[in-house]
This record gives sequence, structure tokens and C-alpha cells, in this order.
Amino acid sequence: MVRKRKEDVEITRHLLLEAAEEVFSHRGYAQATFQEIAERAGLSRGAIYWHFKDKSELLDAVLDRARLPWDQLPERFSCLSQTPTVAQLSRALGDGLQEIVSDPRLHRVTLILLHRTELIVENDQVYSRLTRIFNRIKTYVIAALNMRFKEADGTPCTGIPAIATSIKALLTGSIYEWLLNQAEIELKHIPATVEALISPLQGKTSALNQECVLEHRVGGGLVVSGQ
Repeated sequence: MVRKRKEDVEITRHLLLEAAEEVFSHRGYAQATFQEIAERAGLSRGAIYWHFKDKSELLDAVLDRARLPWDQLPERFSCLSQTPTVAQLSRALGDGLQEIVSDPRLHRVTLILLHRTELIVENDQVYSRLTRIFNRIKTYVIAALNMRFKEADGTPCTGIPAIATSIKALLTGSIYEWLLNQAEIELKHIPATVEALISPLQGKTSALNQECVLEHRVGGGLVVSGQ
């Protein structure tokens, strides 16, 4: 009997979260009401109050369920056995966008995060999460490029932070525009665009006579190549 009760509670919570995710993504956080969410879930408003003290707590629970690809960037990078090539890095970032647009839940949560700007003012968690996501993209790119592109003295190339900022702007801007108007954005071209943004580092390697050398790992060893 206790087990059945627990299962019922979990089912109710799941239904509420599914309904809230849909209502928040379509109506926006500020416009959404508990009545709409309850009706979408086929439950009463009392069921919502039993599980969540207010709308902000409900939103937090909705966001916590979805793990965006960019949330996982630090984990993916730390698990790499070797430094990613520029092509691998570009594909990984492009794949993250494709995953967001092809997964209904990630699509809805991204819509809530990026298109419902009232959340930035009303909900600290949304602002913090957006900041963390954007910073993770930049941190990941800087770390990957720092390991691959070095100045002649072994220090990271000075242009890397600016390139990482441009890549972050490309990714966040592209997904934002795609959510507004899918017809105008070709996400399949993102990896090539990322490579183009990184190309000054590769051009510097060949044009400036070893001022910046390209490092890459082969197996467990480190090979340094230059002009």
C-alpha cells in the first residue's frame, strides 16, 4: 500500500512537470498559471501545491530535469584521452546544437531559457544557469585550443580567448535565431563556421615561422609540429 502511494506521488509529479514544461515553453513563465498547468496535466491545482510551494520552485524542477549538451562540456573534455583536433572540437559543438533541436525536451527547455526573458529578472536560477552554460562553452573552447595551439615559448596563443568568445556568440546566437525562425538558420554549417573562426590560429602557425606552433597528442606522447 505504501509502495503504491509512492508510485502515485511520482506519477503525479511527472505529469505536473510534463505539463509545466509545455505551458512554460508555449506561454512563457510570467503568463503561465497553475490553472493552465493543472488542466494540461489532468489534475487539480491542489496537486501542484502539494508538490511545489510556488511557481518558481516548479520552474526549477522543470529545468533540473533537462541536461543540455553544453552542461556536459567539462565532463566530456576531462574524459578525453587526447587533445581534440579542430575538426573534432567543431563537430562536438555543432552536435550539441543538433541535439537541442532534435530532442523535444531539450528544445522546450532551451525555449524557456532563451526566449522567456522575463525569467532573467524574476528567477535567479535561470540567470545563473544561462551564465554557467555560456561560460562552459567558452571555458571548454579555451581549454581545448590552449592545449593545441602554443606560442614559441610554450604559452597559449594570445588570440584564443577572443576566438572562444566569438564561438560562444555563434552558438548561442544560432540556437536563439533557430528557435525564432528555423528557416533562416542552417545548423549543419555550424562546425565549418567554428573551424573558420579558429583558422587564424592555424594560419598563424604556417605564416609566422614557428611563432605559434601546433601541438597534438598521439597516443600517450606529445608531438610538436611547426613550419
